Amino acid sequence: MDIRNARRWAEPGAKRYVGASMVVLAAFLVRSLLHPVLDHSMPGIFFVCAVIIVEFFWGLGPAIMAMVISIPIFDFFFVPPFRDIGELDRRDVLIITGFLLIAPLAVVLIERLRRAQYRAELIAEVAQTRYEMLLRAENERMLLSDSVQLGNALMTYLTNHLDTIFYLANLATHYEFVDEHFRRATGVAPEVVKREGLRALLHPEDAARVAGLFSADGERPQHGVHNLRMRTREGGYEMFHCELQYFRAHVGTYVILRLHAGPAVCPVSPLHTLAPAANARDVVETRVVSGGG
Repeated sequence: MDIRNARRWAEPGAKRYVGASMVVLAAFLVRSLLHPVLDHSMPGIFFVCAVIIVEFFWGLGPAIMAMVISIPIFDFFFVPPFRDIGELDRRDVLIITGFLLIAPLAVVLIERLRRAQYRAELIAEVAQTRYEMLLRAENERMLLSDSVQLGNALMTYLTNHLDTIFYLANLATHYEFVDEHFRRATGVAPEVVKREGLRALLHPEDAARVAGLFSADGERPQHGVHNLRMRTREGGYEMFHCELQYFRAHVGTYVILRLHAGPAVCPVSPLHTLAPAANARDVVETRVVSGGG
């Protein structure tokens, strides 16, 4: 993998050079404190250490600057004759040559190691990013696969029972459908159904019993067959066998209510008896005819 900015491992800014100057100054102070003990011995060793420290923390530019300013400092203060710049003898040449052999070699080696380290960190970050992208893509693929499976199952269910389904809702997407034929048979006004939903068609006690269908915080009733009392045009209620079923998806849970094909049930109020019907449309048509609508 080609990492073009591996050389930019050091933090940019002028503070690197200020820090390099402070490290060289610290090397000078330490060597000055030890000068009575060391005398003319090892005049550049502390400055080599300073250059290595600067290279490790701040990179190539500050390290070169530290080398350049270190040579005249240790040659002037710690190479005999001390504090004399009038003569450059053999001792000065040997010490400066030794410094220029050791310090640049250490700088080059550390620079290569730091670039390799930074390159490895960049590759690790790229690999982590690609891994997260693969995870997101896999999650999206699984969600799409689940959506396709749910869509197929839901469409199969709807096509098999399309004539009996009178209610379909999803609280997460704020979607709610009430079959128009069933709404007309109950006599409830469209604006009331639009405002209150299925609760406008139910008996208040039954609406309270299945309140979990209309609220995300409520406890949902179990799927299966439920007896629900529905409004009629005459102002009363009739009992219906309704089958409740859930379809869970990543966008929420779909709630489906359909009229359950079963034996006739006597109405709660003394109205006409609901005759057995094979599907919801037969039920609606029977009630519309009996009501004169």
